[in-house]
Amino acid sequence: MNLPMSNLQTLEDIKGLRGRRVFLRGALNVPTENGAITDDYRLQKLLPTINWLRQHGARIILAGHMSGNTENTFAPVFSYLREHFDLTFVTDYANGSAQEAIDAMQDGEIIILENLRQYEGEKANDPEFARMLAGYADIYVNDAFSASHREHASIVGLPTLLPAYAGRQFMEEYETLSTVLDPEHPFVFILGGAKFSTKLPLVEKFSSVADQVFVGGALANAYLAAGGQSVGSSVVPEEEFNLSGGLASAALKLPTDVLVLSADGATTIASADDVADDETIVDLGPETLEGIIAACREAKLVVWNGPLGWYEKGYSEATDKLAAALKKMAGKTILGGGDTAAVILDDTRPDDFSFVSTAGGAMITFLSQETLPGIEALQR
Repeated sequence: MNLPMSNLQTLEDIKGLRGRRVFLRGALNVPTENGAITDDYRLQKLLPTINWLRQHGARIILAGHMSGNTENTFAPVFSYLREHFDLTFVTDYANGSAQEAIDAMQDGEIIILENLRQYEGEKANDPEFARMLAGYADIYVNDAFSASHREHASIVGLPTLLPAYAGRQFMEEYETLSTVLDPEHPFVFILGGAKFSTKLPLVEKFSSVADQVFVGGALANAYLAAGGQSVGSSVVPEEEFNLSGGLASAALKLPTDVLVLSADGATTIASADDVADDETIVDLGPETLEGIIAACREAKLVVWNGPLGWYEKGYSEATDKLAAALKKMAGKTILGGGDTAAVILDDTRPDDFSFVSTAGGAMITFLSQETLPGIEALQR
């Protein structure tokens, strides 16, 4: 594999920061429920960059996106950050309407802009939208690695218009995930979830890199089905994928037993080669899980992305047990994926592992392509 280039400019490369306006693209896409943040991990990881910029006298224009409905608001994010420092919430900034508020900023002050996706120009990477945002700032800092697989205006447009730098969390993600491209061995790679189009190619790639590759979730269904085994009514990809490389690799380890849900609502453990037509695979079985844990005990590096079962329906036992086991491992443990973090961080803490990525799709894209649009933009 080719290791990614490391010629990114960082915060320490910025000269004469005091009094200058910094457009800080943050990872503000956090889950909320009834107006309250339910997982603040991404915001916690953003704080070191914000605090460093404040300490050096920058005037910070903080911006980001919220997934889902374009009307989704940053009001919960504003309330959360206000517990850490004073800041001003600007809900209308189109066509220079935030200029007065920005001109009034003092050194170390922060303005947070409303959800960028409320404007069509963000996802469209509209040059005019990017120029409008750039007009507010002197410097651009990307600390949203988790959004840097998206070719959006605030990720790839702004760095072409302003001096561009990588933030603290961005560099931590970049440097840590780069080690996976030149891994220590024994190396165990674990992939779960159901995003076939992005994760199946990654299984194929790492089946020739890792010593052992374990698949769970709907990804495992795809390989079991491709190998000629019945998966009953389980979720499988609608489009065709060439999985021959993974199936031919001795590194790929498929489930030997699974938890299945029958049509009458009962769950039982079944052999992976004995799933009935009316049964749905919802989690890994105990024999398969013990095999994964045993391999991880011997590994110098474990990388895990994606839950092992149908966690949205409450089938998270294998995921929970693997997370509890990894806490005790001597080797390096790198975990990622928004769904993975949402499940495991209910019962564990980020410092129970070597590294917990804030990224889901960006982690997958980086490991697959060894770069991201946001990285390319900063390098330009």
